[in-house]
Amino acid sequence: MADELSDTLQRIKSTIGVENVVLVQRDGLPVASAGVWFSKDEVFALSSAACAIFAVARLVHGNFRYLLMESDTSKVFLASLPDNQEYFLTITTAPRVNLAALFVEMRDNLSRISFLLREHMDGRRPPLRSYSPEETRQILNRFAVAEGMHTSYRVSRPIIYLDRNQAVALRGVLRQVYDNIPSVGSVFLALTGGVRISLDIFTDDRLAAMSFALHDASERVVRTLKNSSLQTVLCETGRIRHFIYSVPSGVFSLWVSCDSQRLGMMRLLLKHYIDETKRVLAASAAERPAMPDDLRQLLLSDKMESSLLLARKKQ
Repeated sequence: MADELSDTLQRIKSTIGVENVVLVQRDGLPVASAGVWFSKDEVFALSSAACAIFAVARLVHGNFRYLLMESDTSKVFLASLPDNQEYFLTITTAPRVNLAALFVEMRDNLSRISFLLREHMDGRRPPLRSYSPEETRQILNRFAVAEGMHTSYRVSRPIIYLDRNQAVALRGVLRQVYDNIPSVGSVFLALTGGVRISLDIFTDDRLAAMSFALHDASERVVRTLKNSSLQTVLCETGRIRHFIYSVPSGVFSLWVSCDSQRLGMMRLLLKHYIDETKRVLAASAAERPAMPDDLRQLLLSDKMESSLLLARKKQ
């Protein structure tokens, strides 16, 4: 079966622009691969990271067909197998790849992969590989750009502040999306600090939070693999397409019916609205909330007090 799987993955790899194709078990174990990898550790790193995104996407969309992550330097696909929830395909490509040709190759070969697994695995899974803390550290250190340097990562998420005019402008952009793209199910902005902007009075908190989490998990994978910033996430099921675009201090999320418009035309329309959204958000003040001077002085004081007393000034 190994040779048949490798040949099937190689047919997908033959698409111009495709760099690597990995068959991954749902728990993150790589089963087979074809591509230009330098080491097995890189295959393991991609598989484990893609597994986290696959799990988040399943929480949001259930049995989705594929998920596409795009950045300036690469594209990463996650594709579900027909009638098989235990495995999925991870594909990395160059920034310029013929998406139509890749979709055709995936459609023709995903069923073949699912058939081979069903016939030969008989419900069994390969043995899981475990890593000690030291082995895990060594694997992560191999991603360092320069040897002998300690790298630390710190993520800061400022809280964004919008005035009334900016909020109205953003709602105007959302209204244009709703009016000009047919069969829109939901469109909103999920910003850091818990700010959500939509056309409805109330926004589904779970939908907004999971959209933000799906984009955040995808961004971490793209940064690890290509040291690049994520721009777009597209997740497609049998009925809907879910677009998530990166905007300053948050994400733009759109749910739309699959049969509403051609994918290429929709992406062209959305580019204009995303650019306008970025322009409005870039003009807003993104900063951390200020701490009152008296409270700041108390918290930073070296004196240890037995109790903490907060007094409110009279207005």
